[in-house]
Amino acid sequence: MPTYEYRLLQRPEGGTIGRFNEQIRHLVADGWEPLMMSGDAFVNILFRREASGDEAPEMAAAAAAAETIA
Repeated sequence: MPTYEYRLLQRPEGGTIGRFNEQIRHLVADGWEPLMMSGDAFVNILFRREASGDEAPEMAAAAAAAETIA
C-alpha cells in the first residue's frame, strides 16, 4: 500500500490570486495531486503525493505542512 505525504496550501482573504495560482502550478509540477478545496474568503487546498521508499516511514508519521500565500 502506498504511503503519502500531505501539504495544505492556504490563501487568506485579500491574498493575491496570481501568487496563489503560481504556487499551485509549482506544486503540481513537483508531483503534488490536489485532493480537496474548501473555503470562501479563505481558500484551502489539500495536496498529496506518494512518499519515496526512503521517506515513507517518516512521512507517514509527519503532520501535514501548511503554507500561507499572502
